[in-house]
Amino acid sequence: MVISKNYKDTEKILKENKYNHLRIMVDFLKSKNKPNILELGVERGASTTAFCIIAEEIDGKVYSVDINNCNDAVTSNNWRFIQSNDLNHNFILDNFKELKNNGIDLIYIDSYHENYHVLKLLNIWFKYLKKNGAIFVDDVESLPFRKKKDPWNSIVYDQTKETVRNFYYNNEDKIFFTMYYGENGLAKLEKLTDFLDEPNKIKKIWNYNYLLKVVYPYLRRLKNYFKKS
Repeated sequence: MVISKNYKDTEKILKENKYNHLRIMVDFLKSKNKPNILELGVERGASTTAFCIIAEEIDGKVYSVDINNCNDAVTSNNWRFIQSNDLNHNFILDNFKELKNNGIDLIYIDSYHENYHVLKLLNIWFKYLKKNGAIFVDDVESLPFRKKKDPWNSIVYDQTKETVRNFYYNNEDKIFFTMYYGENGLAKLEKLTDFLDEPNKIKKIWNYNYLLKVVYPYLRRLKNYFKKS
């Protein structure tokens, strides 16, 4: 039985709202056999609660990491917590040896919301993902902050989204990429290659000049004007 310190209605939410991002991840896990779940970022335990609920149903295990002590967020026999920086993968894997030996079915990134930190996590943890496992990255849609005219959080979320997309561009042969909108956005990177296969080195992908993007509508109108002449 899952006892959550801060979230009492999680089971109801998971049943009633199929578009809820926690529900999307829980539904993904239902096809897995005794899945290993790695959660990077716990805080009040919203996702922890959802993961533990499904883990108890399908005999999975939830391994959570947070820079702060969140060991009382949830009570469940299927949950283990360690306080650590989530970049310290050797320390984490030494404590969670099953992840190192058998691989991970789902990794959820919801810790430090800066693009460079997310990129480091993707490069570190992709290797330990099983084939057909997935990394889910939270907070990749800036619309809620654009509505509030909040420039700083809008920039942070847009940069994270761009980083996740560039990681996919550099690994399109190894990843099936999906974006879920609504809430604060959720990116899904499903691994197509085997456990312990590492990501490609990040290279800069060609992009058009920003100035060209600005002037393109005017150039198009000019072109259409001369076509009609």
